Amino acid sequence: MGVFGWLCFAVAAVLLIAVQPYAAGYGTYRKTLLATVLQRWADPTWQHGALALPIAVYFLWRERVKISRVAVRPAGWGLIVILFSAFLYYVGYKGNNYYFGFASVQLMVAGVCVWMWGWQRFKACFFAWLILGFAWPLIFLEESLGFHLRLIMVKASSGLLELLGVGVVREGTTLISAPDPAHGRALGAVFSLNVEGACSGMRSLFALLMVGAIFSYVKQPTLFRRIFLFLWSFPLAVLANLSRIMVLLGASALFGQAFAVGDEQKETSNFHFLSGLVVFMVALMGLQGISFLISRIWRKRRVTKTSISA
Repeated sequence: MGVFGWLCFAVAAVLLIAVQPYAAGYGTYRKTLLATVLQRWADPTWQHGALALPIAVYFLWRERVKISRVAVRPAGWGLIVILFSAFLYYVGYKGNNYYFGFASVQLMVAGVCVWMWGWQRFKACFFAWLILGFAWPLIFLEESLGFHLRLIMVKASSGLLELLGVGVVREGTTLISAPDPAHGRALGAVFSLNVEGACSGMRSLFALLMVGAIFSYVKQPTLFRRIFLFLWSFPLAVLANLSRIMVLLGASALFGQAFAVGDEQKETSNFHFLSGLVVFMVALMGLQGISFLISRIWRKRRVTKTSISA
């Protein structure tokens, strides 16, 4: 099949993703999967998805020599995966649910690769295929996961402040500085920060998971070590967002609420916006530190085994 097969797949992909009205998630109104994805990518929570395809293509190019060395042995069972993905696409269309469409496209790419290249060559491209999965916006997680993250952030922040000896009152998801009669400070005089959805860490969580996956793949040589390092991405994302909240609270105490967070006329201050960089700095430093420890531990184990066998 060769080039003709890939051309047929490309045409089918364009028709299914960019031409065929698919689902909007409500009523009888339909729009293409491409229109849905582009709309969601405009949201800061999911804008990292726009980079997923270029990054996946980059890793295919980066591993092109390794991939070319794997013999092409087309596997017939890949056609079963393609048919199943087509069934998912149909189910999503009838149910007006674009998540089935996302899963269908992801599976169809895998099925076509296995059918035309074989399992071994697909394995060589597996990481690029996984990165492609970050392109799909999983909106349903915003309410469930986002709410739990808000609670975690509020509890962790108030606990850390109390540990540091800073008086804090927690009202729902709002952190308010405790009154201090000795210094004439009323409730909320130093800071008052509502940990909203944006401050829960949802906006950076999935972007950090994608960064963690890339970092783990590049920095560690084996599958086990890559998975182990990647699993640290989630707790590091939480820790990084906690660091940002501490920075905002500290800036509120030193320079005022308007400077650190914003005011009623200005939704967010420039400092609040730039503090988002703290999240990625802390997370990357954490990943680098854990990666260093993993490499050092494995190196010691290798040296120990070598000395014992000698």
